[in-house]
Amino acid sequence: MSKDIQTNERNTSSNDLYLDEPCIKKELYSNEVFGFGSMQGWRKTNEDFSKYLMPFDNHLWKDWAFFSVFDGHNGIETAKNAAHLIGKYLLESFNKLQSNIEIDIAQFNDIIKKTFIQLDKHLREFIQDNSGSVCIASLIGPKNIYLINIGDSRGIIISKDGQVLSTTKDHKPSVRKEQERIRKTGGHITKSGNDVLRVENQLATTRALGDYSLDKHIIPALPDIIEYPRDSSASYLIIASDGIWDVMNNEQVALFVSQRASNSRLDQIISELFDQCLKEESSDNMTAYIVKLD
Repeated sequence: MSKDIQTNERNTSSNDLYLDEPCIKKELYSNEVFGFGSMQGWRKTNEDFSKYLMPFDNHLWKDWAFFSVFDGHNGIETAKNAAHLIGKYLLESFNKLQSNIEIDIAQFNDIIKKTFIQLDKHLREFIQDNSGSVCIASLIGPKNIYLINIGDSRGIIISKDGQVLSTTKDHKPSVRKEQERIRKTGGHITKSGNDVLRVENQLATTRALGDYSLDKHIIPALPDIIEYPRDSSASYLIIASDGIWDVMNNEQVALFVSQRASNSRLDQIISELFDQCLKEESSDNMTAYIVKLD
């Protein structure tokens, strides 16, 4: 979303969505492996939720780690409950594998996709509001890194000098592949005035958990998964909600992090990143993890 559209959105939207001044109080945490941060920003509520498991468990998956950000919309129930349940659901699915050493990639990806679909069906049984949520997550194993995304939050893997080695692709109505999929399922993409493209006149993302008032064939909770080798070139993983990516591209974020990584704590880098995004007129909640890979 361009800065002009964001500023116009904030100035013309109802007071139900935006504050008169941004809430710049930050939740920050870091250790020797990762940094985390979240900030409400201009929104009246923070609909971002997160979950990390390090190690993923204490048994078969003790050498793995899991990080995730759930960016909610139209309420918090979907994002909050998805963040709470995702680790349990994935572990139950993965523990059915015979081994975590020589993983069949196609089978592994299929398990992840089916698990998110199963989670979405379960959430439908008790979510009481009309909310939905996108998700960006990562599974980090001894040999490979998996980026998992539903919607328009994003993850990138970068080198020590700030080169973008791998990135997820946003699920947005402007993406041709998503347009074709939606039309085949009977859905519609429309645009009103200066607004962004929307699915069924509602969503600015094409995949999501929740949003049960819409046909889930049109807005599925189906993730795309990217595998990247955990080799010497991969130094940092960055996953973040779209409050970051609305105003900074992959290369800008990669350089911002890499230029500070040698002499700053990771949570401090995230704090400075949030400040920069506010200067760039981000109007959304912001949540991010930065994870060391080497």
